[in-house]
Amino acid sequence: MREIRFDRFGGPEVLVLHTDAEVPVPGPGEVLVEVDHVGLNPLDYKIRDGSSGRAQDLALPAGTGREMAGVVRGAGPDLDEAELASRGLAPGTRVFGMRDLGDSRGVAAELIAISADDLAPIPGETAEEDLPRWAGLALAGLTAIATVEDTARIAPGSTVLVHGGSGGVGQLLIPMALEAGASRVWATGRAANAERLRELGALPIAYDGTDWRAEIHRATEGRGVDVVLDTHYHSTFVPSLDVVAEGGIVVPLPSLADLTPAHERGIEAHVPRIRPGRDRLDRLAQGVRSGRYPLEVSQILPLAEIGRAHELLEHGHTRGKLILDVRA
Repeated sequence: MREIRFDRFGGPEVLVLHTDAEVPVPGPGEVLVEVDHVGLNPLDYKIRDGSSGRAQDLALPAGTGREMAGVVRGAGPDLDEAELASRGLAPGTRVFGMRDLGDSRGVAAELIAISADDLAPIPGETAEEDLPRWAGLALAGLTAIATVEDTARIAPGSTVLVHGGSGGVGQLLIPMALEAGASRVWATGRAANAERLRELGALPIAYDGTDWRAEIHRATEGRGVDVVLDTHYHSTFVPSLDVVAEGGIVVPLPSLADLTPAHERGIEAHVPRIRPGRDRLDRLAQGVRSGRYPLEVSQILPLAEIGRAHELLEHGHTRGKLILDVRA
C-alpha cells in the first residue's frame, strides 16, 4: 500500500511516499476506506513544519492530510452490514469526511481506517469528474460553519468583510454568510479573482490594486462592517480592527491567532472551533448538491507530488482547493 509519511518536521522535502505501508485494520467504530482523493489545507503544512499546536504531541513518523473522499471497503468488528447500511455507509458507498481533530493519523494513503462518525455519503448521482471536489469539502466546510454560525453569529442585515474570499474556506464563507442573512458581503482577493468573488455573491475588493480599508470606509460611509471573517490573519488582523463597526466582531481563523490587539481596543474577537458531526457533513453535502456551495478545485496533483502541493499551499495564493489524486 502507498502512503505519505514524514519522520521529522521540516519543509516539503520531509514528505516521503512509502510503497510498502501496512494496510490498516479498522478498530471499533471505524470504517476501512479506499481513498480516491485527498484535500489539502494550510493546517497540513503547519503540522508538517511543526508550527501548529497540533504538532506538539505528534508521534513521528506520522501520516499527513485531514480530509478525503473515497469508497467504503469494510468496517471494524462492531459494525455489521445492517449497522453500516443504517448509516448510509454500506461497502461500495462513496464517502467524504475529515478525521476528528483528536485523531492524528493522516489520510494521504490508498487505504485508511477512520471513524464512521467522521464520514458521510456522497450523493449517488455525482459525476466522476466532480469527485475531487468532495475531498476538499469537509475541513473547509466544517471550518466555515463553525466560523459563521458558532462564532460570528451573523444576524439578518449584518455587513460582512471576508479576507481571502477566493480560497477554499473563503468560497464557503461567502455563501454561508449570505444564507445567514448578511445584507452585504465584501471579499478581498487578487484582481484576477474578482469575477469569481462576484459569482459567489460578494462585492470584490482587489487588495493588489486597492486600499481595502479605504474602500470599506467609503462603502460604509465610515461606519465599518459588523463582522470580519479573516482567513489570512498575519497581514490583515490588526488592520481589520480599523474597519469594525461599534459592537462588531472579528473572527480570525488560525487556531494560534493572538487576539490581544482586538481586546486592548475593546473589540470582540474569537477563534472558531470546529465541531465535527454527521449532521454538519450531511448539510455540506446538501449544499453542494443544490449548488449553494460551489466549492472550486484549482488543481489536482498526483499523490507523489505532495511536496509540490505543499509548496503551493505555503505560497498562500491558491484559489479554491488543491487536491491530491491518490489513484494517479
